Amino acid sequence: MEESRIAAISNELKEKLAQGQGSVTFAREPERTRLSYPIKNNANAFFGYIQFNMENTEGLAGVQEYIKLNNDILRSLIVRMPSDAEKSQAILRQAKARERIERSKAAAPKTAPAPVQNENLDKELEEIIEKL
Repeated sequence: MEESRIAAISNELKEKLAQGQGSVTFAREPERTRLSYPIKNNANAFFGYIQFNMENTEGLAGVQEYIKLNNDILRSLIVRMPSDAEKSQAILRQAKARERIERSKAAAPKTAPAPVQNENLDKELEEIIEKL
């Protein structure tokens, strides 16, 4: 496949994102790479990625449909990244969990079981045997 066609596909994808009210935050232009194994009889392919923000899922459905119908795109993956608010909430949850664990460790001091002596064990075994 020609590099001019690759650039055109990349631009079409960015236009689809814009139509779906998405904004491109970062894009790595596709570069030719050798595949570990053939995909659809291709040993080489172009790899690139686009990081974007999109508020509504209707626009995302249009982008997914475009990718699915485009035969020049071998593989694709759309990943939802957590927002800053979600990241801060996760950090707070982890901190609270650590505090609970530390409090439970401090509240329940560990006591070692008393060492068992052989004489006591022998007596208990004899009592059990006699009851049988």
